[in-house]
Amino acid sequence: MEENINSDNKSLNKEKIENIDMTTRYIIENIQNIIIMFCNPLSGNKEGKIILDISANYRTLEDYKLIDFQYLNSKKNYEPIKAVFFELIDKEDNAKGQLLLKHCAERCKINKEKGLSEEYYKIRTLIGGGDGTVLSMIESFIKNGTDINYCTFGHVPLGTGNDLANTLGFSDHIDISANNLNQLYYVLNKYYKANFGKIDIWKMDLQLDDIEGEILVNTKEGKIQLKDDNGNVLKRYVRSFINYVSLGYDARVGYNFDPKRTNSRNGNKCIYFCEGFKKLTCRKTVSIQGFIDTFTIYDSLDNSINQESFFSERTNDANINMNNKVKFQFISKSTYKKEKKANNNNMGKRLVIEGEPCSIIFQNIINYMSGVNDMWGKGKEQLAISVKDTDKEVSKKYTKKLKEMADMKQAFDDKKLEVFAFDNGFKTGFEKVIGGFAKKIYHGRGPMEVKFLDTPKFLEEDKKNRIYLNLDGEYFHIVKPIIMRLELNKDICQGQLPFLIGGK
Repeated sequence: MEENINSDNKSLNKEKIENIDMTTRYIIENIQNIIIMFCNPLSGNKEGKIILDISANYRTLEDYKLIDFQYLNSKKNYEPIKAVFFELIDKEDNAKGQLLLKHCAERCKINKEKGLSEEYYKIRTLIGGGDGTVLSMIESFIKNGTDINYCTFGHVPLGTGNDLANTLGFSDHIDISANNLNQLYYVLNKYYKANFGKIDIWKMDLQLDDIEGEILVNTKEGKIQLKDDNGNVLKRYVRSFINYVSLGYDARVGYNFDPKRTNSRNGNKCIYFCEGFKKLTCRKTVSIQGFIDTFTIYDSLDNSINQESFFSERTNDANINMNNKVKFQFISKSTYKKEKKANNNNMGKRLVIEGEPCSIIFQNIINYMSGVNDMWGKGKEQLAISVKDTDKEVSKKYTKKLKEMADMKQAFDDKKLEVFAFDNGFKTGFEKVIGGFAKKIYHGRGPMEVKFLDTPKFLEEDKKNRIYLNLDGEYFHIVKPIIMRLELNKDICQGQLPFLIGGK
């Protein structure tokens, strides 16, 4: 069967599907009822392994771990779901599933061209794992040549946080016990009945110092430098993200949590809590004022801008300026103090990030930190910015505009990001219990640019720029960053991924 599949790498541009094994043809011809699931058996409490075991025990087609629920139990009022399962960490099984998905996408393109309804050209593609697993698998599909415009993804929450699944109207975990076919059907039926929708996908472009710059990940084997395909230390890191990017305290906690992960979801949450407590009580928490110079919003209706424009000199005025395409510019308090002194109090209006916030978060979805929801909405009119160096009337008018921006509603498909900060780790932790501690900086379109200070003042013995980054639940220590740019990733599905939207 493997030889038959591998021999067929040509596009399915004919109505008749030739040179494909009978099982693959069966799946393609029943695409409106098919769920293709890629499952991580090691995530969470190993629910992924339970799912794969059930699929192996109840398979109704030998060539794949495919379950036809109506065929197995015609007495129950089951939906006509046919689900096929692949283990994503098994290279051979993963490759087999990806080839099937690619064939299905090619057939869906034909179905769309023939004018068939949406259910005949949208493949319900479920990814069982944590938040980071979802995006890594989607990137893998793209690399494999699958046209993901014909997939509609679903996040089956098997990880620790599962913020994406929660945001999209599903639970943050699933309940399933060994060999329980009915429970598996119940889980899959939610995704089968879910609506076809979209979610924004963004891109982070991180530029590091050419000499000292590096990105470290913390693993059970120790800290590892990220390198390119040629073995060189990365000086530029470009990644997509769906959930959020954050800098500071929460990323630092996650970075130290990573190597201690277990196969228990509740155990992982306890470890994360302990790491957060340690950072609050035993280690100095560095304010973002110590490593951010400016945060700039560029004026672009399509969320993108020429790369050269990101490196243009900033202006003194924070108003919209069509000539240099700067819409808003916020500066850190430390930068403000330096420039105020250097410019002899003659600088013009400034939007200044106030206080000593421990982290700054750029958020696309509504959930964060394993179930903390609607931080933007609960923050109400709390602003982390103030207007400086202008008369009282102008300051009042400008502050009103900022508060109007703070009142805007958050959504995961509006092509906008919400940017906010937390004053300290305690408020970050209590956000889930009480809520309302997030202070708002910006809500709107990109592209956005964070320019980092060259020599932030950290602990005396630490000569490097110790900044921590969280990207969709993956944690990094970035050394000597220069600039980080965020913009809608229009290279993938025009900036909006097709996703299944549920209703808990």
